[in-house]
Amino acid sequence: MTKLIIKDLSKAYGGHVVMPNINLTINNGEFVVFVGPSGCGKSTLLRMIAGLESITKGDISLNGKQLNNVHPSARKVAMVFQSYALYPHMTVEKNMAFPLKMAGVNKRIIDEKVADTAKNLQLAPYLDRLPGALSGGQRQRVAIGRAIVREPELFLFDEPLSNLDAKLRGEMRIYLKQLHQKLDATMIYVTHDQVEAMTLADRIVVLNQGQIEQIGTPEELYLQPKNRFVASFIGTPEMNFLEGNNQNQLFKIGLFNSLNTIACNGPITLGIRANQVTVDHDTFDAKMKVDVIEPLGHARLYYGKIGGQKFTIESQESFNIGEEIPVNLSQSIQHWFDADDLRIINTNEARNAA
Repeated sequence: MTKLIIKDLSKAYGGHVVMPNINLTINNGEFVVFVGPSGCGKSTLLRMIAGLESITKGDISLNGKQLNNVHPSARKVAMVFQSYALYPHMTVEKNMAFPLKMAGVNKRIIDEKVADTAKNLQLAPYLDRLPGALSGGQRQRVAIGRAIVREPELFLFDEPLSNLDAKLRGEMRIYLKQLHQKLDATMIYVTHDQVEAMTLADRIVVLNQGQIEQIGTPEELYLQPKNRFVASFIGTPEMNFLEGNNQNQLFKIGLFNSLNTIACNGPITLGIRANQVTVDHDTFDAKMKVDVIEPLGHARLYYGKIGGQKFTIESQESFNIGEEIPVNLSQSIQHWFDADDLRIINTNEARNAA
């Protein structure tokens, strides 16, 4: 039963602390995704788990065994890199067999494992080819196959799809999901693409500036973000944010015909996702003039401003540039954030913010 425990982990370069204190437990069979903007520390954290980056303080243990001073090759961890890291002069078969050969595994066992893995990855027809004769998706499958034959206790993926085009990325996402289900393996996946995170993960770890902002299922992060950073990073397009000032310890939007109120002690921000805005021609709080239209096929994204603040609406209704869209914010799903420290004040999944 694979269990990874990260306790009080920190990383510093000289006197500069880039990761102050990470605590995280990953259970057997989980597909956990580290997500966050560039420079947030997600790849550094993954490399520390793999043993490719030193630990400043704290502990990493896998199945009860501390990994801090264990050589990467002895960690029972397999890593798939963004660049594939295949040997260009070796065939697919030799690339996949290489880690087992280096470990001194019997040739008959190596041949059996490579053949079986190649069949499962639909690579059997390409075993005699060099990596240069393969597509990007095929090369990535070879890199994954090289990891699988080692039968590791933990798989690590460092942005493995970022070099692929949009169509291949979509296909490989489905493939990785199916592979995880088939192997019932424990996997950690790093990406800056929150769409990949939402579609692949059992749980997502949102990182920002070397710290964990929130851990949860894709649905929890989307519907119940703990702060404005998570709310803005998770979901496409980005959540709408409307800034306001409190009056008599109540937030009054002031931009709309009907005022919504919520108890607060200072400036406050209202957040509403584009697909959760209620378009209402009869009872509306405000109108947004359409400046830009982005067709999605199943719906349209409309961009404009409300009360001078940028706003986006996703709707299946048809509007033209220059038209005004009537919106009922009191009937939209609302999130409230403290404007000073950006924490969530109240996530209301009902139809009323009061």
